[in-house]
Amino acid sequence: MSEMTASHTTAHETTPATAPRRTLSVSRTPVASPAAGKPVSPPNGRVLTSDHLLQGTQCVNILHNGQTYQLRATRYGKLILTK
Repeated sequence: MSEMTASHTTAHETTPATAPRRTLSVSRTPVASPAAGKPVSPPNGRVLTSDHLLQGTQCVNILHNGQTYQLRATRYGKLILTK
């Protein structure tokens, strides 16, 4: 009869240092909510597109209550408003 020594491991055993990383998969499909079917209307009825505001540039300054804000479009299509 053969004995297994403490240094012997089988192929399917892994140590924490060599364990595979686990990743989380997130669906980008929007989840329907009860309000999803209703059209969104702004309170004042006026809608401006970001294209209209930026007019082909990546950044525009907005003066509001005596303070200047900067509206920037990122390369990923997001908008950032900073003071």
